[in-house]
Amino acid sequence: MAQDPSSIETEGGGSGKVLLVLGLLGGLAVGGGLGYYYSKSAGGGEDGTKTEQVKKAPKGPLIDIDFERIAVPIYAKTENGQRFLGNYFVDLAVQVRGDDHQIAVRRAETQLQHAFVSAISRTDLMREDSPLELDVDKIGTTLTAKANEILGKGVVEAVRVKNAMRLNR
Repeated sequence: MAQDPSSIETEGGGSGKVLLVLGLLGGLAVGGGLGYYYSKSAGGGEDGTKTEQVKKAPKGPLIDIDFERIAVPIYAKTENGQRFLGNYFVDLAVQVRGDDHQIAVRRAETQLQHAFVSAISRTDLMREDSPLELDVDKIGTTLTAKANEILGKGVVEAVRVKNAMRLNR
């Protein structure tokens, strides 16, 4: 005798669906737990306020990053204005601590060089007592401030002049 096809039950189909649903629920539970953990660890403490992470200053020796042949124009003040006398070409050393800061300066090297030239051209960097000599301390403080303005405070420790050569017009 022939059996009615509607009365035949498939065997094993019910347990596969149950395992699929259990796997889906387990995955959601694990994902929700990990999301909660990461949101709490990134978000802060128990009360929901963000805790500020204190960045430690990099330790280690100062690393010099060289910038060569930056032109510093020399002007003499006259009654009618200023007269161009020539250029100083300076070699600078940008001093940082740590590899992360060194990488940041290397990546922004062209931007820093442009900012240095801009700052030098806007500031009178000659000594008060001798208008034809560079004020090395003024150059260092001016360019350190400019570098930290671009890269963020505390990245550059100092900018110092390694060499200065005067070329007359």
